[in-house]
Amino acid sequence: MARPANVKVVWTYSDYRSLPDDRNRYEVIDGDLYVTPSPTTAHQKASKRIQMLLMTQIEERGLGVVFAAPLDVILSDTRVVQPDLVAVRREREGIVTERGIEGPPDLVVEILSPSTEKTDREAKAKLYASVGVPEYWIVDVAAHTIEVLELDVAGYRLRARHGPGGRVASTVFELDVDIDRVFR
Repeated sequence: MARPANVKVVWTYSDYRSLPDDRNRYEVIDGDLYVTPSPTTAHQKASKRIQMLLMTQIEERGLGVVFAAPLDVILSDTRVVQPDLVAVRREREGIVTERGIEGPPDLVVEILSPSTEKTDREAKAKLYASVGVPEYWIVDVAAHTIEVLELDVAGYRLRARHGPGGRVASTVFELDVDIDRVFR
């Protein structure tokens, strides 16, 4: 019997949960499986610093909750991602469950790595826009920049690109992030 040509395997949340715990980061975007190795130390430093700044300005002020990867953000049965950082406003904390975050966060932060840049800028940006994530930050460790993307009717538009000496503000949360504290 001949095999059908061009058969597409559609990955689901159940398939994703059965993957091994092998230090790789697995994500499912529109039924496709993405595999990413562990991040670099520069990536982890930036993530840790941004997380601390967000926790100070969001959690400690009672505005919402902040989470760092690994944490499942379950957007549908065929859309499960692990953003580097996410924040959910206090009034929407009901989407935070034991499984992860079940629905679109209010802020997503992805920190670029050479192996993830295309996915973060294209597939994930499209995904986050399609589910209504209002604000998406793309952090470029090599360039010491943070791009703030804001959702509008056509998808994301670049609101600002901040470099050394700059400060990042959010339209979703009352916060102010000093770029130099992220990349010191």
